[in-house]
Amino acid sequence: MKKAGKIIQKVIIYSLIVMMTALLILATIELGYYIFKYVIESKYAVIDLGQLMELFGIFMLVLIGIELLDTIKVYLKENVMHVEVVVLVAIIAVARKVVVLKIEEIDGLKIIGVAFIIVALAVAYYLIKKSGLMVCSFDENEKNNIVEQEK
Repeated sequence: MKKAGKIIQKVIIYSLIVMMTALLILATIELGYYIFKYVIESKYAVIDLGQLMELFGIFMLVLIGIELLDTIKVYLKENVMHVEVVVLVAIIAVARKVVVLKIEEIDGLKIIGVAFIIVALAVAYYLIKKSGLMVCSFDENEKNNIVEQEK
């Protein structure tokens, strides 16, 4: 039964890799299309600030996708999750949200919430780097599921 579960898990992970790759290709094509479109439509090949913010959002979304794809690949290969990379993906996602956020349309409490998330992720990243925590293993046979980074 465990063997069937492992096979199903591998099929799901391979499917995720294929879908994420397709999604990244489409997002990259969309980014290129919008850059081309905005440059062609604009006067003097200067992109409007709103359009530029939209492009940055799409660009950061592609970066998040690439990091997630790498995380999935590492999990498939080594059966471990790189904690540092997961926190880094979260930082990039929040940074993307900050870039595309229209500050004038958001109330103060939400801004404080985003700031708290940024500080919490930065502290988590610092502690991970400081402690040498590298990966979290999902192998049931290992007694210690947290592996420290070799220094």
